[in-house]
Amino acid sequence: MTGRPTARGPTGAFADPRVRGALGVGVLFLAVQLLALAAAPRLAGSGVSYGDGGDALVPLVLGLAVGTVLSLAVVRYGASRRLVRGVMLVSLGAAQWFALSAFLGPVAGAVAAAAGTLLAWRVPRPAVRNAVAVVGVAGGAALFGASLDPVYAAGALVLAAGYDAYAVYGSGHMLDMADASADLRVPSMFVVPTDDGYDDAATTVTGEGRPAATLLGAGDALFPAMLTASVAVASRWAVFVPGDFVDTGLPFVGEFHVAVLGPLVGSLVGLAALQTFVHRRGGVHAGLPFVNGGALLGWLLVTLG
Repeated sequence: MTGRPTARGPTGAFADPRVRGALGVGVLFLAVQLLALAAAPRLAGSGVSYGDGGDALVPLVLGLAVGTVLSLAVVRYGASRRLVRGVMLVSLGAAQWFALSAFLGPVAGAVAAAAGTLLAWRVPRPAVRNAVAVVGVAGGAALFGASLDPVYAAGALVLAAGYDAYAVYGSGHMLDMADASADLRVPSMFVVPTDDGYDDAATTVTGEGRPAATLLGAGDALFPAMLTASVAVASRWAVFVPGDFVDTGLPFVGEFHVAVLGPLVGSLVGLAALQTFVHRRGGVHAGLPFVNGGALLGWLLVTLG
């Protein structure tokens, strides 16, 4: 697809690269939600979690802090890119393992996660890195969703949205982190090309001023998916989970709980609002206030309604 319509190219709304980019990001965002939704009950059912209640808030905050420090160390202090890239790739592999082991088992999941990490490192194509990022982000969301009660997960979303707004509009260090991610070429964001020949995550516009790619930070997909997964585990709704975890008692059957739709649909509405805002205003904006706000509103409407 190209940034301008051709005789055989996209027509109508799809000729607009902004529309194609928004739709592509939406598909990846939804894929994270659905994979986390399927994996979290399986992890909880097999006892893979950071504990009960709010115990997982500590490793969640520590993980985000370490990621921030590593990214800023590269941009502001010239830290070894090879070392930081290695740490981030190991973290990515671990996150993938949580998602893949839920379906393949620990050994096969580890092999698949290692293969995905190797691909992300050696194949610099957006499609490959997006696929690896979907699995990794979903794995992190599933793990924390299996560990946190919905109230604690909701609290984490509120704090993360506030931090994101400050980091973008206040200190500005979120922009440095985005630059570090592009420089390290580690799939810590989703990149949907909207211009032919796009192959550089650091380039967001073409030489003619057209959008070259639509970007979405991994955290913008992780946090709302975490709440969705947490609600699924708390309501004991499951997809392909052994029967002892499911209310029906039947093997590989789960009861559908409408509560799961609250944060899922709400976050999609928030993502649509974010894309509309970005395309009208331009520039870089904090995504978590939109997607987390939508997820929280949807969760509250279903929970209190």
